[in-house]
Amino acid sequence: MTINKHGSFYLRSGWGTKIIEAVNEDPMIFSPANEPAAVDNIGLGRVMIKALRYWSDVIGLTNEVKVQGGICHERTQLFNLIQEYDPYFQKAGTLLLLHRNLACAEEKATAWYWAFNELSGMQFDKDQFVNGLHSYLAVNGTAVKKNTVEKEYNCFKNTYIGNRKIDKGSAMDEDTYPLFGPLHLLKVNDEKKIEKVSLTKTDIPLSILVYSITEDNHEAVENGNQISMDTLMEEPKQVGKYLNIKYSDLIDMLLEAENKNLLSLNNNFGNRFIEFTERDYTGLLQHYFAEEDE
Repeated sequence: MTINKHGSFYLRSGWGTKIIEAVNEDPMIFSPANEPAAVDNIGLGRVMIKALRYWSDVIGLTNEVKVQGGICHERTQLFNLIQEYDPYFQKAGTLLLLHRNLACAEEKATAWYWAFNELSGMQFDKDQFVNGLHSYLAVNGTAVKKNTVEKEYNCFKNTYIGNRKIDKGSAMDEDTYPLFGPLHLLKVNDEKKIEKVSLTKTDIPLSILVYSITEDNHEAVENGNQISMDTLMEEPKQVGKYLNIKYSDLIDMLLEAENKNLLSLNNNFGNRFIEFTERDYTGLLQHYFAEEDE
């Protein structure tokens, strides 16, 4: 399990674009030997460059591979689609896909995985987060000091919740506003606690939802197995957890997906489950980005 590999630098609004530009120029840019060049070319400090390397991999833009001469960042399908259709990371689907990758990265981004998949309840304060994550790490064989977990809490919060005084529309603020701020997945409530916000069907593009479900359950898709609604709502690394989606909204979206022949929604003695059709679900990403670009 991984803690604080980001050096306490949260993922900022302009960093996705910086990653794409840097990796396009040189896939080896984040190799330790290339650090001085990365500082000059990307325009960030040395510690931020290391954070950028971490974020690039954990949100699924690149796959980090050790090769002769250093570290290579291989571009993913998502990288290529964002580069072509959304290089400034403005589409809701783009951010939702990156958030999904982060929230499902149990080993590489343990705090994010734990907060969205294991942390019970819809609201928490700093002490609840720190004590809960500290215990979770200890039970799973990772011993860290509490002040390290406190830094993790701050980074986690800042990834989603920005300073209200900051104007996201201003270019000068792109490196301070959180990349996932526009998703509004978390908020500070009247009790000054962090509260998870349930996304609705108006917040989630249908093709992104269906693609995410198939990726979360790729073995079931390949084997033609059924997926129960209980699994989608209650199991870790499923849309009900990392999108905070309500049961009624999920049902509505799945009914719409059924009407578009993307899947089948069935009822067996009061238990609802879905079945997948024989199709290339990875093509939903291309469809989403190309359709949104029209």
